[in-house]
Amino acid sequence: MQTEDIARYLAGHPEFFDQHPHLLTDIRVSHPFDGRAVSIAERQILNLREKYKLLETKLAELIKFGEENDAIAEKMHHLSRALMTVRELPTLLQVLKLNLHEDFGIPHVALRIWHGSAPLAEFAAVSEAVKNWAAQTSQPHCGTVPMDEMADWFAGASLLRSFAAVPLQAEHSMGVLVLASEDAQRFYPQMGTLYLQRLGELLAAALQRLLP
Repeated sequence: MQTEDIARYLAGHPEFFDQHPHLLTDIRVSHPFDGRAVSIAERQILNLREKYKLLETKLAELIKFGEENDAIAEKMHHLSRALMTVRELPTLLQVLKLNLHEDFGIPHVALRIWHGSAPLAEFAAVSEAVKNWAAQTSQPHCGTVPMDEMADWFAGASLLRSFAAVPLQAEHSMGVLVLASEDAQRFYPQMGTLYLQRLGELLAAALQRLLP
């Protein structure tokens, strides 16, 4: 008889140990850590303790992620309120950059707008390639910039290691927000983009309200 046969038999006949309860204490198995022999019951307790530790670790991770999401949500709420209160475009741009710097710790921010016009750097000309990308992209892009042109919007671009490009769309494509960092892991390709997408939606709605 093979060990697999024994395992299948015991799995299919759980009453076996009810009929032979002495085996639970008589049969000795190896301890998973120090090699000494222990009873089946003690080995089961050890296995349950290991499962408990794994569950405890997983729960701690979930609590940590929940707390981080709550903190981000609170910052997004603060930014939303700030954007809703401004009445002029230059103030909106100042509030946006101040919040991204102080609340989110984003060191570099570049914004380009092609819907409307104003004597501001944010309305500097961009290529049709950038406009087409923003019009055809519904999700933020993290990692490297989709086009090198976007990196050129930053002073000291050679020092920057990660970017997040957020298309701005309301009734139509109106611009793109690009965030940058010297930290290569700040914006990475596999990161979640839910809050970046919400940021783009908030900014697009605020711009639509104030653009001439």
